[in-house]
This record gives sequence, structure tokens and C-alpha cells, in this order.
Amino acid sequence: MDSLARLIAGTAIILFACDLAMAEPLTLAIAKAAIVSDQASGQRALDLKMTPDSARAFADFTRANVGKVVDLSVDGAVVASPRLVEPILGGEVTLSGAFTAGELQRLAERISAGGAKVTVGVKADQPL
Repeated sequence: MDSLARLIAGTAIILFACDLAMAEPLTLAIAKAAIVSDQASGQRALDLKMTPDSARAFADFTRANVGKVVDLSVDGAVVASPRLVEPILGGEVTLSGAFTAGELQRLAERISAGGAKVTVGVKADQPL
């Protein structure tokens, strides 16, 4: 009987942990989206500045998920999947990489117009 209780408790813990990992993505309210020059690479990048409430929620999210890969999505399409190496506390993120100038401009315009839904969530399949 003791083995059955441990099995049930272990299963409950696993289900609880899975539920936390599969939590709904955090929706971010973006105050400003702009094209900038990435100082590290010299490439054009998309800079997203969050509203104060979103900045606080994002800081909490990044604190809780350091070391994990997260998906940043715009209207449901993943645009970046970085690994969080430290909490992001300033309410601002810069996306650079394999974007064309046109893609960055369209993203900035869509987000600035207020019609795009920007979300961040823990990637379901975590690479080792």
C-alpha cells in the first residue's frame, strides 16, 4: 500500500510540474516597437519596449525561467526562441538575427499599430 501511495504522489508531482511548464503564454503590452542598430552585431534589430505592467510581469516570468528556452511570438508565429541566461528586468528586448529589413519593418509597424498580439512562453520541447 505504501508503494501505491508513493506512486500516486509521484504522479501528482509530475502532473503538477507539467501543468506549470504548459502554462498559458504571457501576453505583453508593447508601448513602442522600433528598428534599431544592434550594438553587438551592427545588424538591424527590432526593439520592443513594454508598458510598466508588462515589464513587471515579464521580469517575473524571466526570473522564474532562467536557463529555459522561451518562444517570443507575434500573432501566434514564433519570431525568436532564446535561452534566458538571466532575468530581463528593464522592460525592453531587442530581437536580431535572420530577419530581412522588410520583415523587421512589417513587425514593427504591426506591433506599433496595436493590432498584433505579442506573447512569450516557455518552449514545450526544451533542448539539452
